[in-house]
Amino acid sequence: MLTPPLFFATVTRQGLSALDYTLLAVYFALNLGIGWWCARKQSGSSSGYFLGGRKVLWWAAAVSFFATSTSSISFMALPAKTYQSDWMAFGSAPAQGLAGLMVGFVFVGLLRRLNLTTIYGYLDQRFDMKVRLLGSGLAVLLKLFGRMSVVMLLPALALSTVTGLNVYLSILLMGVVTTIYAMEGGFDAVIWTDVMQVVVTYGGVVIALFFLASGVDGGLAGIIATGTDLGKFKMISWEPTLTQPTVWVFIGMFFGHIFTQLADQPLMQRMLASTDATEARRTVVLGNVLGMMSSLVFFFIGTALFVFYRAHPERLEAALPNDAIFPYFIANELPSGIVGLIVAGLFAAAMGAMSSTLNSIAAMVVTDFQLTFRPKSPEKSQVRLARATTLLSGVIATGMAAFLAWRNVSSLWDEFLRLIALIGGGFPGVFALGFLTRRANARGVIIGTFASIAITWWVQNYTQTSVFLHSFVAIASCMIIGYVASILAPDGSRPKNFAGLTLWDLRTRAKPTSK
Repeated sequence: MLTPPLFFATVTRQGLSALDYTLLAVYFALNLGIGWWCARKQSGSSSGYFLGGRKVLWWAAAVSFFATSTSSISFMALPAKTYQSDWMAFGSAPAQGLAGLMVGFVFVGLLRRLNLTTIYGYLDQRFDMKVRLLGSGLAVLLKLFGRMSVVMLLPALALSTVTGLNVYLSILLMGVVTTIYAMEGGFDAVIWTDVMQVVVTYGGVVIALFFLASGVDGGLAGIIATGTDLGKFKMISWEPTLTQPTVWVFIGMFFGHIFTQLADQPLMQRMLASTDATEARRTVVLGNVLGMMSSLVFFFIGTALFVFYRAHPERLEAALPNDAIFPYFIANELPSGIVGLIVAGLFAAAMGAMSSTLNSIAAMVVTDFQLTFRPKSPEKSQVRLARATTLLSGVIATGMAAFLAWRNVSSLWDEFLRLIALIGGGFPGVFALGFLTRRANARGVIIGTFASIAITWWVQNYTQTSVFLHSFVAIASCMIIGYVASILAPDGSRPKNFAGLTLWDLRTRAKPTSK
C-alpha cells in the first residue's frame, strides 16, 4: 500500500481556512468553465482542436508558451536551489532564453512556410517517415513519463505540506480537472486557461515577495545587501571545468537548447497556431523573454527565503526538505485567504504545463501516427482519437506522478533535467542535422539518435559532468555520429530538392507544402 513521503511527517502544517478552500474551489471551477466554454465553440475539426484554427492571438499564445515552459518546476525547484546555495545555476535562464530568441529570429520563418501541425512533420519532408515516427514516439514517452509527472508532483507535495492532505489524493484531483478541460476544450481551452493561470500564479508570487520583504530589515534592499554579504548572489564561474555550472557549461547549454526548443512540440505548437509568420515570431520571442524574467524572480525568492529564515531561525523546522521551502513559507507566514490564492497559483503553474502537454501528445498521435497510416481518416475520427489520447495520457501521467512521490527523490529539478537528456536522447540533434546540413540522411540520424542515448547514459552514470550539460552532450553526440554515419551509410532518403528545408535553402521554396 502506498503512503505519502515520510519527510512530510515532521513538517508543521497550517490547515486551510474556509476562505482558502473557497478560492481553490473557484479556481478549479474556472478551469472547468473555460473548458466547457471552448468546447461549445469548437468547429469539430482537428485543426481547431490542435491549433485553434491558426487564429490564436499572438500575445495569448506567447503567455501560453511561457506557461508551458516554466510550470511548477520554476515555482518550487528554482527557489529551493538558491535557498540551498547561490545563483550559480542562474546561467541556465539566459542560456535557454537567448537560445529561444535565436529560434524566433532564425528558424520560425522556415517552419511556418511548411504548413505543419506538429514539428515532426518537418522530419518527414527532410528525411522520411521513419525518422518522423521515431521523433514523435520519443517525444510522447518523454512527456508522459518525464515532464508531466514532475510538474504534477511538485504542487501536490506543496498542498500536502500546507494542509496535510494525502499527496496522492492531491495528484488525483489535479490530474482529473486538468484532463477534463484539456479533453473537452482542446487547444483553445489550453491557451485561455494558461492565460488565467499565469495571472493567478504571478499574482501570488508578487504577494509572497511583499510578505518576504516585510519580514526583513530594510525590505528588498535588505535582502539584497544581506545576500550579497553572504555570497548568495554568486552566479558566474570561469573555472575550466564541466563538472560545475560554469560559463562553459552554459555556452554548451545555449547551443543545445536551440534545437531542444525546436524539437519541443508543446512550445512549437503555439508558434504553429499563430496567424502568420510575423505573429509566430512574436509569440516565440515574447514567450522566451517572459521565461527569463520569471527565472530571475524565482531565483530571487530563494535568496529572500534564506535571508528571511536567517533573521527568524525559530520559525524554520530543521527536517524541512529543500523543494518544500517556498510552500512552507506560504503555509506558515501568510494570512488566511492569501494562502489559498498562492496554493491555487501552485496548481496553476503545473496545470498549464500539463494541459499543454496533453494536447500536444494528442496532436502527435493523430497527425504523426494516425494520418501517416490512415491518411484519409475523417475529421470526426481524428477528434475522437485526440480526446481518447488526452484521457489516456492524463491517466498515465497521474500514475507516474504518484510513482515519483513514492520514490521520494531528493531534487526534482535535477531528476527532471536528467530525464530530458536521457529519454529525449539527442533527438534535437536530428533537427540540427536537418536544418544545418544537406548530407545527413535517415539511416544516419537514426544511428546517431540511439548512439546518443547510450553515450548520455554513460555520462550520467560514470562521470561528474554537470547536469546542465547532459542535453548538450546528447545533442552533440547525435550530430557527430549521425553525420558520420550518413556519409558512411547513404540510404537514398535525402530529398532531391532541399528548397525551404535547410537554412542554406531558406529562400528557395516556392510555396508551402503539407504532409
